[in-house]
Amino acid sequence: MSADALSPRTAEPARGSGSSGSRPLRQVLLQREAGLAFVTIAVFAFFSLSAPHFFGLANVYDIARVTTYTLIVAVPMTYLFIAGEFDMSVGPSFALCNVFMALLVADHGVNPWLAALAAIGLGMTIGAVNGFVTTVIGVPSFIVTLGMLSVLSGIALVVTGATAVPMPDGIQSSFFSATNGIIGPLGDLPVSILWGLAVALIGACFLRYTRFGYHVYATGGNADAARAAGISPRKVKFLCFVLTGAACGLVGALQAGWLKEGDPTIGSDFTLLVMAATIIGGVALTGGAGSVSGTLLGAWIIGMLANGLILLGVESNWNKFFNGVIIVLVASGELALKNKDRLRGMLRTLPQRLGQSGPARFRSRT
Repeated sequence: MSADALSPRTAEPARGSGSSGSRPLRQVLLQREAGLAFVTIAVFAFFSLSAPHFFGLANVYDIARVTTYTLIVAVPMTYLFIAGEFDMSVGPSFALCNVFMALLVADHGVNPWLAALAAIGLGMTIGAVNGFVTTVIGVPSFIVTLGMLSVLSGIALVVTGATAVPMPDGIQSSFFSATNGIIGPLGDLPVSILWGLAVALIGACFLRYTRFGYHVYATGGNADAARAAGISPRKVKFLCFVLTGAACGLVGALQAGWLKEGDPTIGSDFTLLVMAATIIGGVALTGGAGSVSGTLLGAWIIGMLANGLILLGVESNWNKFFNGVIIVLVASGELALKNKDRLRGMLRTLPQRLGQSGPARFRSRT
């Protein structure tokens, strides 16, 4: 069964692809993604017509390269959102894994490929800690990951002295070509883009076509019904945290291979970018709905917005403002759609309530 076909609000997660309960969610996802695709095309068309050099192939590749790291972490973050949790510590986790790899290579002479695996392992450990405290101890994920945001950021700054850690120029490894290489026949396509596409493709297939993806939707949609069906929401959420941590380790290693240094401050805005891409991508803030394809489009919108504004001469600091505004608007729209029947009822009865309450207030004052 396609995991996207799961209806998270039903009492029992249906297995049959033709179940009547599966159709509403599938239709909602298709409508969201169709609307999001239209917005993506509209944003691309606007900047192509108004921003100089935006439409050039080199600039499109630059947008994709910058978006890659956001996308890699946003994919497992989509899993977390669907399962009903989220992770505020992905930025500092990214930075700590980045400097950890750089320190292994620069100070201990570790092979870059092994150092990259160690960085991924560190990210998984961080995710496991977040998942354990959230699912076993029972502390809300917002509090856990907000605290870890400060802890991880502090560790990265302390171990590096708040300065970048450069790798020696003489180090030769195929890892640097795998993270900063160019594919010539495709118009100097950065190899790093392929990492993002691979993660998005694998993540989409696992979420849509595997038992684990089905369990993620069931956990976020109706945890009690998931337990009744033999699913362990605690285990599902824990694994989603670990996957998110692994993705932070991967982007930390890729960034170190690209710039050949570790920067303890590199993740300062990263959490916001990942959150923005995921929320704009259409995940349900209450869990149970979302898709990797939507997250991909959300990441592209964020990347195009940042790039296009710079080409238009807008100060880069405005990116934070626009990203925040978009998050608020999308979240508000999500809640409005969820409560549209209630809102319609309130609007219909508003004139009547105003007409009744006005004289009543006047009489009470007199």
